[in-house]
Amino acid sequence: MVRVITTVLEAHVLGDGDWIAAAEVCQLCNIDLQAVREFAELGFVTPRESLPGEWQVPATVLPRLRVVSRLMHDLGVNASGAVLAIELLERIHELERLAGDH
Repeated sequence: MVRVITTVLEAHVLGDGDWIAAAEVCQLCNIDLQAVREFAELGFVTPRESLPGEWQVPATVLPRLRVVSRLMHDLGVNASGAVLAIELLERIHELERLAGDH
């Protein structure tokens, strides 16, 4: 007897107007809620409160949060150091892009 297991996946392209619950962001980015709060205090993310005590963050920050999470877990960098590193890397990429336009 052959047993077939099928999993159906649903995908949705996230854009500027999409928000994700902070708890889901924590799972997707391997961070805890305290880190999300710290990122908000640092101005790295701008969450909103959908219901009392339930934060959401813009879906567009997920890639940045994943990189910050990797810096924190893989290199042991604290939240503020990881945010600084990301902001510097983004600035370098921007300058390289501008230099390439000339």
